[in-house]
Amino acid sequence: MKNPSDLRPLSVHSINRREFGQRLIALGLVPMLAVVPSRVRAATVTLEDVRNASGQLNVLGSQVYEVPSTYPKGVSVKYAYNVTNEEIITKTTQPGTFDLVVIYQGEIDQLRKLDRITPIDTGLIENWGKIGSLFRNSEVIRRGSDVYAVPYQWGHSYLEYNSDEMGEPKGFEDLMSPKLTKKVGLPDDPYAVISTFAVFAGAKRPNNLNSSEFDKTIKLLKSFRPQVLTIHAYGEEPPLFARRDIYVGFPEFSSSIVAAKKAGAANMKFSLLAAWSYVDCLMLLKRANNVAAAYAYMNNSLSDASQMAITAHSQAFPVNDAAIKALPEQLQYKSSDEVLARAPLLPGVTVEKNTSDVPFQQWVRAWEEFKAS
Repeated sequence: MKNPSDLRPLSVHSINRREFGQRLIALGLVPMLAVVPSRVRAATVTLEDVRNASGQLNVLGSQVYEVPSTYPKGVSVKYAYNVTNEEIITKTTQPGTFDLVVIYQGEIDQLRKLDRITPIDTGLIENWGKIGSLFRNSEVIRRGSDVYAVPYQWGHSYLEYNSDEMGEPKGFEDLMSPKLTKKVGLPDDPYAVISTFAVFAGAKRPNNLNSSEFDKTIKLLKSFRPQVLTIHAYGEEPPLFARRDIYVGFPEFSSSIVAAKKAGAANMKFSLLAAWSYVDCLMLLKRANNVAAAYAYMNNSLSDASQMAITAHSQAFPVNDAAIKALPEQLQYKSSDEVLARAPLLPGVTVEKNTSDVPFQQWVRAWEEFKAS
């Protein structure tokens, strides 16, 4: 999910782009695109190849994760940026353009459907054991017995509030207080907001809602509209808190509370009420040109030193608990397992239209209607 956050979990999907990519495959156009043969395919890569990897590696990910000090020696890394999740879909259309992508775990099914990613051989990642156990063993990075994503950085949603104006809310009813009328900010993120309200609505699987659960969630969201002053882009909430335009913001992510304090809201606090987590991952593209270097990059990224550097740069949370101390003091915690027990990982919303789960396209439509109301 980079600093949502994103790092947040980037989640404003472009349905038209996705459908365009699917049509290309259906028409047989994608396989006809030029493909540079891989020097070392996954099936033939050995641990020795990974240790001695060289050449150029092409990585597509969020700019906050571009940390050159973490790159493997002997490998020339060319980093390209994506801003939203759907850009991963469009920018990987031509095979061989990139070797690795950095994206939150909820994109696995879309990338698999488009035949973009390949299973990971964790035996080629010597630092695999440095990943926190709940990440390493989670079903959200697997499909069946195959691992499709290497946990890289993570984050949890939280409810941010100005303790000068209010006490810690203990439930949804507290957020409906008349004192908070037009004093709440929500991020412009259907994935994050609807997932959070699904938690409030009592959904057992907040990302995977049947029609009844979805309707209940949206009804609850609509009932909250009088409390909302603004629907803002991520990063716009700190000055809103500083001016006391809003007293509450949720769901927020990563360094939002640190930025709010820097902006002048001195007594900001956060709660894990209705919290959930995401994990940004490294995924290996099926047509990667330098598989050995891709594994070397994944391995290096999990070391203590690399996780410290990435965390300090992105202010997202490390999947290697040895790097927790690199976080700002307000965001530090004892262990990832402890936090994940309170803010569980979510698998991501389906984009399939013929299942019992309401697809993300419908989430987006409901969100646009809510914003317009």
